[in-house]
Amino acid sequence: MANSVRTAVGPPPLASLSQQWEQLERSSRSPVLVRDGERRLRAWGPPERPFVVGVEPDGGRWQVEGWGCTPAQARRAVREMFSLDNPLEQFYRRTRSEPLLQGTESRFRGLRLPRDASPYEALLHSIIGQQLSVASANALKQRLLERYGQVVEAGRIEVPVVPSPRTLVAAGATGLRSLGLSRAKSAALVGVAFEEPRARSARWLCRVPLETARLHLEQLRGVGRWTAENALLRGAGRRDVFVAGDLGVRVALERFGGLSRCAPEEQAREWAERHYPGWGSYATLYLWRKLVAENASDEAG
Repeated sequence: MANSVRTAVGPPPLASLSQQWEQLERSSRSPVLVRDGERRLRAWGPPERPFVVGVEPDGGRWQVEGWGCTPAQARRAVREMFSLDNPLEQFYRRTRSEPLLQGTESRFRGLRLPRDASPYEALLHSIIGQQLSVASANALKQRLLERYGQVVEAGRIEVPVVPSPRTLVAAGATGLRSLGLSRAKSAALVGVAFEEPRARSARWLCRVPLETARLHLEQLRGVGRWTAENALLRGAGRRDVFVAGDLGVRVALERFGGLSRCAPEEQAREWAERHYPGWGSYATLYLWRKLVAENASDEAG
């Protein structure tokens, strides 16, 4: 790849690169991250024309290096990658008066919604992760990357990129099943790759009403409500998506005194709309993060 460009981003006061890295490295996105000392690298951009961005902290600024992009594209990628334009203080004002997430403002201060490079990539992650643990999903993704992914060179480092739509269509369901993916997931991945233009751009998926965006994605093969909502949260970066059908969210709501995991999903959505209108994605993220932290604390104890 061409020589790199260097630039910097001045993050907002409520932004923590260490919180972002910890969240990403614990998540099912870890197979596409590369660590290089204090710097982390990730592929970004359209699935057929990815570029690489590396970020590392430097006092009050984040140093950014990009390969295959302009300085402006690199800065925009970092702002999108870590949702730096979300006014996080508005969400924190709500957590201070809501018992379940009270205290998370200080405990996970600066944690923002980590995004995927495109709705297409988010759909791949979500489909593979359906009804699987993070560890199991990551094992499948690693096989997928090794067999069908590509790499983008960033100097001396090779950064993995999820398979392009064209590659997945060529692999077919039979090729994907050989990796250990189920028949249904293999067919869904090929279907999403074939219909990738219908996933639309993140900008369009953010601009239309949530219900319109969700129903649009649910027209894709193998994409139900949970998958569509996860893709909107991570691929489009919408702030208003409460993933009420997610098991982790339901376990967290019950454990922290919200409502039973057996309660109808609509009750969970009503809880989110009552306490976090317009901020359902962050309520989802912070419930996930709090549950992971509490489980880790219990295991350590």
